[in-house]
Amino acid sequence: MSGSLTLRGMTPPFLWKTGLKLGRRFGFVEKFQYGKEQPAAYYDQRFDLSDHWKLHYTRSHYYPLWTVVADRLRRAKVRTILDIGCGPGQVACLLRDRGFENYTGLDFSPNRVKAAKDCCPTLNFVVADIFASTVLEEHPYDCVLTMEFLEHIERDLEVLSRIRPGTFVLATVPNFPAAGHVRHFRDVDEVCQRYESLFSSLEVYAILADEGGRRHFVMEGRRA
Repeated sequence: MSGSLTLRGMTPPFLWKTGLKLGRRFGFVEKFQYGKEQPAAYYDQRFDLSDHWKLHYTRSHYYPLWTVVADRLRRAKVRTILDIGCGPGQVACLLRDRGFENYTGLDFSPNRVKAAKDCCPTLNFVVADIFASTVLEEHPYDCVLTMEFLEHIERDLEVLSRIRPGTFVLATVPNFPAAGHVRHFRDVDEVCQRYESLFSSLEVYAILADEGGRRHFVMEGRRA
């Protein structure tokens, strides 16, 4: 991985992206199966190929959702945030600008974590696989944030079950399929049926993502 990152740093962005696209077309770059849990290399590749993840957070199509999340965190008066699946730091930058200073982001994509450290150097970011990490057991936090992450992993219930009791949890999941999604949800009731047993209190509501009917479900509550 380090050799790949070094080569990328020496290659102009346009040429790097063009090379990846050609590599995928002709089979020189790894292709990934649709609708399956994906390895870190998939998210590195997606990051390299998409300009979306490099935009300022205000220019992202996720910005309306992120502002709702930030407001909910402020309302809950959280102090120390652990963000699982933090991505390239766009949400972290938004939270920093909203006054949240005690933040740790975790992601198993080295390329995304490097981008997060570059764009938001005052906050803490860690490259780690949540299933191999003890961060949920050992790191201080009073809030776990996990946005568009749970639908990407088969063992989502295991991750949530490891969160310390009493912790404020804020998560989002979608109602639409995608290459890395192992599940999605038709409605609020489906989200509640899967997750509510892990919480002492849980509120779930839908936010419209586009005019085509795609939605994100926001869930917030206290870990039981």
